[in-house]
Amino acid sequence: MNELLYEIGVEELPSGYIHPAATALKEGVLSRLSGLGVTFGDVSAYATPRRLALSIKDLPDTRPQRTVKHYGPPAKAAYDSNGALTRAGSGFAKSKGVDVGLLKTEKTDKGDYLCVEIQEGGEPLKDILADTLSQVTLSLSFPKSMTWGAGGVSFARPIRWVVAVFGGKPVEMKIGGVNAGAMTTGHRFMSSGQIGVTRREDYLSSLRENFVLADVEERKRTILSQAKAQAEKHGASLVEDDELLETVAYITEWPVPLWGSFDKEFLALPEELLVTTMKHHQKMFAVKGPDGKVTNGFIGVSNTATPNADAIVAGYRRVLRARLSDAKFFFDEDRKKPIEHFNDKLKDAMYQKKLGTMADKAKRVTALAEYIAGVVSPETKATAIRAGQLCKFDLTTQMVFEFPELQGVMGREYARHSGEAEEVCLAIYEHYLPKGAGGELPSTLAGAIVGVADRMDSIVGCFGIGLIPSGAQDPFALRRNALGIIQIVFNKLARPVSLGALIDVAIEGYGGKLDMKPSEIKEKVLEFFAGRLKSLWMQGGAPHDVADAVLASGFDDLADANLKAGAVTELKKRDFFEPLAITFKRVANISGGHVAKAISPELFEKPIEGELFGEIEKAEKEVLPLIVSKQYLKALERISDLRPVVDRFFNDVMVMAEDANVRENRLSLLARLSGLFGKIADFSKIVAG
Repeated sequence: MNELLYEIGVEELPSGYIHPAATALKEGVLSRLSGLGVTFGDVSAYATPRRLALSIKDLPDTRPQRTVKHYGPPAKAAYDSNGALTRAGSGFAKSKGVDVGLLKTEKTDKGDYLCVEIQEGGEPLKDILADTLSQVTLSLSFPKSMTWGAGGVSFARPIRWVVAVFGGKPVEMKIGGVNAGAMTTGHRFMSSGQIGVTRREDYLSSLRENFVLADVEERKRTILSQAKAQAEKHGASLVEDDELLETVAYITEWPVPLWGSFDKEFLALPEELLVTTMKHHQKMFAVKGPDGKVTNGFIGVSNTATPNADAIVAGYRRVLRARLSDAKFFFDEDRKKPIEHFNDKLKDAMYQKKLGTMADKAKRVTALAEYIAGVVSPETKATAIRAGQLCKFDLTTQMVFEFPELQGVMGREYARHSGEAEEVCLAIYEHYLPKGAGGELPSTLAGAIVGVADRMDSIVGCFGIGLIPSGAQDPFALRRNALGIIQIVFNKLARPVSLGALIDVAIEGYGGKLDMKPSEIKEKVLEFFAGRLKSLWMQGGAPHDVADAVLASGFDDLADANLKAGAVTELKKRDFFEPLAITFKRVANISGGHVAKAISPELFEKPIEGELFGEIEKAEKEVLPLIVSKQYLKALERISDLRPVVDRFFNDVMVMAEDANVRENRLSLLARLSGLFGKIADFSKIVAG
């Protein structure tokens, strides 16, 4: 068995490009190998600003041989009335490179189709790898790419070297005019020169000896441990930040955390302003003192080990002082004006050409927040209204214009300075939370309410003018907004709020200015939320059919639907679920669309009908209270007790009896049972067997 070692050496990649590219390279190569029937062992991917690398172990010498069946056109299109091949039939044979005598006709679920079995494989794998690696590499997508040289190759940055070694020997291939070989390069400034590599262990150890930590997780561990040590050495503790750690790990190959400090006068600025300035503009970690407050220390991470570290720290300090001086100036100037001054300027700030100004958006958000508060917490209405009116004012301040990532933070601080109630100040900040999946949620109900209102206004408005997310295109972050609404509803709203009603009120806020009909907007937005819910549940371990079954039963109450999804997911883990699902699915399919009428016991022809009726009535008395109290798993467990009697019913009774009254009575019996478990999930969607 052989190992493939592959590396693309480039000029420094932007940090945000590296992880997606490394993942796409790994998945692309593995997908192509799997598609060719090639098996493999352990896989590792490595990435730094100057390299994307991949190691695959236990690869065979040759591609395994296998028989693959290819289907062509329908038989009726492949042969004429005389049984001779048509152009479609002979064209299929030609496209597969086989003699027409090898063609066969096979019956499928969709009818008779032309097919042919072809023996594939047997080629040396090194020949396949050259084409595979080249195609996958050049198909990598980046936000921006460059072309260079005479070859016209497009990549994020110019390719400078390529390592491609299979079974200890170089693979003959060329990418971007660069011939592949077995030589890599270490750190740009500290390496001794080119390095020969043939396998993963040599690759990692040789790069480490030449000041490159190829494994990003090792770089993260190094940064974190050394940064903590530096902070502790100076009597402080590191302000840990996973996002910043990821960024710094992808802008260094040999990270060296260094301690520095700035003038104490800047500690008069809000802590978030200090932390944000260090993080976003200088990629520095903030530190806290023993009292838990941010101090005037920082940890910068250099990409070079040097005896002249003081000079590097002096450079950090000089640039940071300039940024903090700007921030202090904007902070002082903004506070000289009342917040209504900035709120009035929203009339000149465009949100979106068709959707109006930021002042228009704030007005809609306020109205929607008032509606939500009236449903979930009337006592919070006044706070939610005031927070809605002020939630966007800081967008026109000098500080947020210069530091956009401080939106909300500065709104809270300036609102405090102006004497607004603390609940309003917090809601202004918290309506932007969560900022991403798994992010911090609002701590106040008013912040949660305004956050839902703001996001729903964006979703409805954008859908209403056709700005619907498609593929990777989502310029208004509507997927993230929908997820934010779902997370807030799941965790923060005290009472349920109807998703459909929320959409209706948001649509009304636009006063008929949207391009689509309200019914069309609502349909599309509900479909969008269904997709977000399904994705979220599946990420949490719910099977796709469980997600479909719960969604089909209704998700107007998002939090309630989430509880149902959890219950059905848990039920599916039980040993008895498979036969139960088959029975329930049969009940749902047979009774589907049937409106249950009053059941007439006098129409029962067999004892099992009366037995099932009695069991359903007993179950209803126990299950309905459980459903009301949202104890869905207990409700499903009680309903599952009915399976034996339902199975006997199907064995002894022909549901679709010739007598219309008997048939109607039996369908109503099943519909009543279906309605019981259908309150939790539509079992016709469950995949059983």
